[in-house]
Amino acid sequence: MGRVSVEDDTRSGPLSSSRNEDNMVRIRDMIRENRTIRVHMLAHAVHINKSTCHQILLEDLGKQKRNARLVPHILIEDQKEVRASICVDLLHEAQNDDIRQQYHCRG
Repeated sequence: MGRVSVEDDTRSGPLSSSRNEDNMVRIRDMIRENRTIRVHMLAHAVHINKSTCHQILLEDLGKQKRNARLVPHILIEDQKEVRASICVDLLHEAQNDDIRQQYHCRG
């Protein structure tokens, strides 16, 4: 026949929790190595579920979600040249605006 009782069996020892100091340290170290790592990758590596990993990140480690793809960290040479050119152009425009404002006639 099978189990007759619907009550949980008692267990000895402390309650098992994935949200412990060891997992916090492992997650913190993994983030230090790779700041763009995803929550599901962290959870998989530490063998915990995503929601627990997310809790560790937000509540225990004080991390916040940021869009790491907004500004690339490593630029190729062409991108560096374009950015430098744009910066020089903006600098010249700002300097020319200062000169125009100094000699602007008010009527």
